[in-house]
Amino acid sequence: MNKLTTNSNFCDILFNMPKTLRTIVICIIAEILNLFAVDVFYHALNIPLFFDTIFTVAVVFYCGLIPALFVSFGYNCINYLIWYFREGVIDPFIFLYSICGILIVISTWLIARRKEEFKISPGITILYLFLIALLSSFCTIISSGIIDYYHYVFYDVPDMMNPIKTFTESFVYQKFGLLASCILAQIPISFADRLIATFAGYGVYRLTEKLIGRR
Repeated sequence: MNKLTTNSNFCDILFNMPKTLRTIVICIIAEILNLFAVDVFYHALNIPLFFDTIFTVAVVFYCGLIPALFVSFGYNCINYLIWYFREGVIDPFIFLYSICGILIVISTWLIARRKEEFKISPGITILYLFLIALLSSFCTIISSGIIDYYHYVFYDVPDMMNPIKTFTESFVYQKFGLLASCILAQIPISFADRLIATFAGYGVYRLTEKLIGRR
């Protein structure tokens, strides 16, 4: 049995599953792939972006709001445990970043729920995806900036835990206040991350639709 046949059989199994079970399986797969993406792009390649919501965005489009919220919240729970068991880090602020994930899911869903309109034309699709990236990045910039501020105030944040720490410190050196520095430093990183994650997540959703079928 070749690899293509195996993939086809797996898709057939997913397609024939009861809707609730299929949603659960898809959410678990998305969770695993989110963790894998972070491991590859952030930890292995040292790219200063998050890459932890690509498959969460895909779940928003394919499964809806509630499943995507579970994926987002679950990722932050698992991420907290990873930092604890692998790095020995006990930091409650890691878990607080789940607020950012929840806001990303909700802001994405507000536009993604009209997904049939995405198929009117490629131009409309790009416009909607860009709007999602703008809205979700705004939510991320504000919420992450505030959380980062209190994170810096109460903890010594290791470089490996915060890909924008260098940006934040550069604003502080320019005599900006810490809160303003935390928010301003989020702008380039968060917008780039949201843009990539939104377009990539939509691409994963369309691929899933072709392989498994519409819900």
